[in-house]
Amino acid sequence: MDARKNLLPLRLKGLGVVGLLRLYSALLLLLPLLPQSIYWLSLYLGELPVNMGVLLLLCLVLAVCVSAWLGHAIARTILDPLRLLVQGAQKIQDGEYGHVIDPEATRDAPTEFKQLVRAFNRMSTTLLEHIETIQTTSRTDQLTGMFNRRHLMAEGYRILGVALRAGSPCSCLMLDIDHFKNVNDTHGHPVGDKFLIHIAGRIQATIRASDMAARYGGEEFVVIAPNASLSEASLMAERLREDVAANPLRLGNFVLDNTVSIGVAEYDPEPTFGSNLLEDMIEKADKALYRAKQCGRNRVETWPFPDSPDRCP
Repeated sequence: MDARKNLLPLRLKGLGVVGLLRLYSALLLLLPLLPQSIYWLSLYLGELPVNMGVLLLLCLVLAVCVSAWLGHAIARTILDPLRLLVQGAQKIQDGEYGHVIDPEATRDAPTEFKQLVRAFNRMSTTLLEHIETIQTTSRTDQLTGMFNRRHLMAEGYRILGVALRAGSPCSCLMLDIDHFKNVNDTHGHPVGDKFLIHIAGRIQATIRASDMAARYGGEEFVVIAPNASLSEASLMAERLREDVAANPLRLGNFVLDNTVSIGVAEYDPEPTFGSNLLEDMIEKADKALYRAKQCGRNRVETWPFPDSPDRCP
């Protein structure tokens, strides 16, 4: 609130809204006493130096002016911070979560409005934190910290759309941990969870910054690699396979060797599977993954298959 707009004397700022309204009510109650006071003054002096009617009129005009000034000042003192609160609420309604009102803007406002502004800012900040938590949870796998399948499909459409508009290649890697069921059966699910976290870490450490990795479900992971042709994505998959094999999970003195099988496919403008290009690309990578597991695991296979798909190289 601009200091030039502050119409109340400094001594009245601390009264608060209730105090200001009481003061205004008291002033209105005192107005009827003016004529009576003038009458008593005329009796005491015997004769007034000015005409009684003129004096009475001047007193009434003065009282009305003071009352109007004080009423206007009280209204401005209330309406200015109230306007800020309404504007803040409108911003939150429009999606500007976390919007805060500058406390300096209500420095001269009544105490009640200062408390309302502080409460509004706390609620707005808390709302933003909760929304960010919900958004993060909705797109993140809680175990590995990677993106989940829901975010993969939503962001994958965007990434693939950018590639289509730019005329650039885009490929998909589908990765599956070899014999993961044996890990859970032999060492228990807590070790299996650590194994999944370990594999997720190796994936994130190996892929490019422009790639997007997500946990697709269970022990399966998907990497969307924009600007990577089938041959480039195959080399990336081979690096990833070698990195996982060279970095086993170490738990104290216990070492758990791990390998992965990977299927690779590039998007095709003419989809064969699924209802759209992204689903088609993922499905082809999944079929290539299945072939990699059929051919002995710990290997990379690509779609399309060779002329003799039943024979493993």
